Amino acid sequence: MHVTLLLAPLGLRQKSQFIALLFFSMSAFGQTVTYNHLVDSTHAETKAVMALFENYLASNPQNKGKNPFWNSEEQEKHQHYDFLESEFQPSLYMGFPVHVLSIKFKNGVCRIKAQFSYCREDGSPYVLAIANYVAKKENGTYKLYNSLTENKQSWECTTVGLVDFYYPAYHRFDYEKAQKLNGFIRQTCKDFGVQPKPFEYYLADEYDEIQELKGLDYYIGMGGEARPGGKATDDKVYCGGLGEYYAHEVFHVQIDEHFPNKHFWVSEGLATLLGGSRGKTLDWHLKRTNRYLQEHPETDLNHMLRLTNLDHETSYHYVLGGLIARKILDKGGWSSLREFMSAGKSDEAYYQAIEKHLGVKQSELNAYIREQLQLESKK
Repeated sequence: MHVTLLLAPLGLRQKSQFIALLFFSMSAFGQTVTYNHLVDSTHAETKAVMALFENYLASNPQNKGKNPFWNSEEQEKHQHYDFLESEFQPSLYMGFPVHVLSIKFKNGVCRIKAQFSYCREDGSPYVLAIANYVAKKENGTYKLYNSLTENKQSWECTTVGLVDFYYPAYHRFDYEKAQKLNGFIRQTCKDFGVQPKPFEYYLADEYDEIQELKGLDYYIGMGGEARPGGKATDDKVYCGGLGEYYAHEVFHVQIDEHFPNKHFWVSEGLATLLGGSRGKTLDWHLKRTNRYLQEHPETDLNHMLRLTNLDHETSYHYVLGGLIARKILDKGGWSSLREFMSAGKSDEAYYQAIEKHLGVKQSELNAYIREQLQLESKK
């Protein structure tokens, strides 16, 4: 079997920033399903759930369309109703063979535990994730549900303003930080001229706890030194290590959908400018990046969009994107930033927008950014 891997860090804002970005040739193997020998296929209910799960995997769930094998309630509430589908790029369902480890029934609820993995040429296993699903009957027929929907019932929930905060029993809820987050939401939405929306916010001391709540017993990148991290989806924020105030991810939930024609660096830069990154302010990242670039004059910032992570703490799209956003805000105010957010998705459009709003051509970016980094680092 030949498998093509592209090992590159993801630009996510959480522990899974360090997950490998894996592209597998879909023609190399299909999404085959096998079962642990303990799964009893002669049991009628088990057999029904097996068929359900296999049918779902065969239905191209990465396409995110309406699906007859997923429950209607979650599909009606959420545009991206399978909360695990986007945990990996391009998708959890990118073609890994699936081995069902267990199917267990309790009180009318069936839990499915499945391993997404393959065996490398040297015989060693490569495990992308061990994921959990729930199956329950809807109108007499089994349908799939997110594990999060069931698991979150065991966590505490406190609503403050627009936010439903979910957290483990050990956590002491901080109302002051929760109010601060709501203040950030109101001000940010006002600055961008959009209506604030309610959402769910999941927090824990470590991001791995959030992943387990979502249904991931294991995923590539799990473990290691715990650092603040988070992720935003359509109507949810997942946060590890920063309690009730993770403004970076909240920016994405409140603002991104209103500017569909934005470049990735614009969104990440603004989120860092306004909400920091990985628990540190933009200024902290600017000083760190300035020191690094002074030691590496060979780094070409005229083509900065080709750059990814500076190190485990700082990524270029956060810090340089944040610097550009700050300069545009200083020069043209919020109206310019809003225009910048709609300047286009392509790299060419991003460079052209910088030239339009700052008067800096792409060929001048290396000198300009290095100069601005030094000036900002002295503040």
